[in-house]
Amino acid sequence: MITVLVIDADPAVRLTARRVLEPAGITLIAVADVSTAIARLAVVRADLVICDVDALAPDGTPAINVIAEIDPSMQILALFPKPRDTAGSLPYIRNALGKPFTASKLLTKVRRALAGHGRAGIAGIEPLRLPLGRSRNLTC
Repeated sequence: MITVLVIDADPAVRLTARRVLEPAGITLIAVADVSTAIARLAVVRADLVICDVDALAPDGTPAINVIAEIDPSMQILALFPKPRDTAGSLPYIRNALGKPFTASKLLTKVRRALAGHGRAGIAGIEPLRLPLGRSRNLTC
């Protein structure tokens, strides 16, 4: 089972991630703040963390730095407000996705991040299938 942790204060981002990733067979843990994310990571191993680049720990440290210190091998997909340039932002960022994003773009980035990390079972991620009336271009 693949587990993804989403850290974003915006409930729309967390809801969109849930609507896209859970039907694809991914276990999703969505939290609004870094303190809750750290507590979850203490008991659950995530295969990928999707994190708002502007999220801060209570001491002001960027969340991405905190996650990388907890587990330097952790795959992190950073969410950036467009049109912000991601190049050279933080050394831990290898994968980035601009907000707003579409459902298909999110799933593509998650697949690439997991495949690039050599995550076994990536083939088990189901194709994106949204209920009738829902567009693949669902944006958040």
